[in-house]
Amino acid sequence: MEKKKFRKCIYLIPILLMAFSLALPFAWKSEAAAAPEKIRLSMGGASTGTWIYMFCALLSETWKKYIPDLDITVLATPGTTANYIPMDKGELDLAGASTSGDFYAMNGMYFTKDKLSNFCSILPATKGFNQAFTYVDSPIKAWKDLEGKRLCVGARGSPTSIIQEEICKVLGIKPKFIFSTPSEAIEMVKDRRVDAMIYGVGAPWGGLMDIAAVQKVRFLPMTPEEQKKVHAAYPYQVPDVIPAKTYAFQTEDIPTTMGFQTVNARPGLTDDLVYKLIKVIWAHWDEVVKAAPAAKWVKPQDMVNMVAPIHPGAVKYYREIGVAIPDHLVWKKK
Repeated sequence: MEKKKFRKCIYLIPILLMAFSLALPFAWKSEAAAAPEKIRLSMGGASTGTWIYMFCALLSETWKKYIPDLDITVLATPGTTANYIPMDKGELDLAGASTSGDFYAMNGMYFTKDKLSNFCSILPATKGFNQAFTYVDSPIKAWKDLEGKRLCVGARGSPTSIIQEEICKVLGIKPKFIFSTPSEAIEMVKDRRVDAMIYGVGAPWGGLMDIAAVQKVRFLPMTPEEQKKVHAAYPYQVPDVIPAKTYAFQTEDIPTTMGFQTVNARPGLTDDLVYKLIKVIWAHWDEVVKAAPAAKWVKPQDMVNMVAPIHPGAVKYYREIGVAIPDHLVWKKK
């Protein structure tokens, strides 16, 4: 009996081995399908307390939610201007940026001595309106009246102060610039220690609402000629208006210029990946705006106002939905 049992076992061994060998590839395939390799990207934000850092983190979470095989690490950096050199070196895949920063990087100005070109625009984030205001009872009625006046423009060397200095220069206005942190500037306006203030920021700006709770203020509108002159000198400054009732004290549209905060990408990212990123984020833009209301100011059509060349993968998406991206704005390998 023992010999018979032994023989049966010997006969079963080849059958079991064959079954195992047939099942093994299916097991491997199932395991591979269950755990696809992650696409890992790095994203430069800005300092952690800024809106653009929060926006970059929000984009990252949205992308990871709807693209399961994607992993994005958002990095805190000194500011969006600090993202250009690492991206130019290929050390960042995505980054918070701005149209003014793009212009400076491409022309080797301020934060870089070299002209940088290894970056592409892919997405507008929000608008930074140049908000010029003074007191209701002030004799200052227009931008030209700022000549010789004490004018708060933000911290020395900050993007907003540089832009305001550039605008005043091209308009031929020479105020007495007062440089300070935004919080210090707000207190100076409240105490009437300055004559006016200009700040480039999204609207409504909490700092201006804080001032308006203490002082009666009004905007200084740009003339159409001033808007055109600024845009001609600085293409990253686009004529626009701050819509009426953006602030409680504001009853009419205020003509000004504005620049975009944006998101850039490394040109080496594949067209398919960038196309997917852009398609997914616009498909869920309502979720983005709900979490970051300042994003309501932008739309896909704003891509025609970008300064940096646009990634071909992003161009494919925008053109599919009817945005007429001109050929000169499409990034091309040199």
